[in-house]
Amino acid sequence: MALDILKQYLTEKGYDSKVYDKFVTYYNLLIEWNNKFNLTSITDEKDVQIKHFIDSLLPNDCLKDVKYICDIGCGAGFPSIPLAILNEDKNFTLVDSVNKKITFIDCVIDALQLKNISAIHSRAEDFAQFNFQKYDACVARALAQLPTLAEYTLPLLKKNGILIAYKGKNYLEEINQSQKIIKLLSSQILDVREYDLTADEKRFAIIIKKIGDCSKKYPRKGNKPRTQPILG
Repeated sequence: MALDILKQYLTEKGYDSKVYDKFVTYYNLLIEWNNKFNLTSITDEKDVQIKHFIDSLLPNDCLKDVKYICDIGCGAGFPSIPLAILNEDKNFTLVDSVNKKITFIDCVIDALQLKNISAIHSRAEDFAQFNFQKYDACVARALAQLPTLAEYTLPLLKKNGILIAYKGKNYLEEINQSQKIIKLLSSQILDVREYDLTADEKRFAIIIKKIGDCSKKYPRKGNKPRTQPILG
């Protein structure tokens, strides 16, 4: 398996062949398991390299000052497994409500011998009850619109913790819809970083900072963050 695009990207960033080899193993497991379970609709070799691996790694520099990171709705492990491969000194907790995805992630953890990842089968609302204001950072990619995403993740952050929300070209609309819930959860938008994913496609990372304590009643139970998002 060549993964030439990813190999060039990692080489330019100064990573050695051991890092690249882990991504090759991850890719092979992803394709193998996807033949049995629907983990991802993106399976083309080029697309996986760009739209899964490199896309996950774009905001890596945002994590330089954090230690404990949570990925809510981790799916098949994006963005946290690629980030964990590059950051052995950081601890990642991956959470998903679909058990087969957690089983897959456990397989990847074993195959890659990743000692800085734990995978948990749980709904976001339930997980937050026992992990309130515990993490230095949250990352989330393709989970939900920002108002819902903010309610799921911001209660998990310590004061001065950050949420890194991966978004596409409609990020400004999502920001406008999220002002109320972000303020309600004692947070504020710190930055929006723009990256070139390809020559024709940009990726945006919305950085939200927790500036104080929030109520433990969030996220609301009963799937309300999704079905009744707090907008405005």
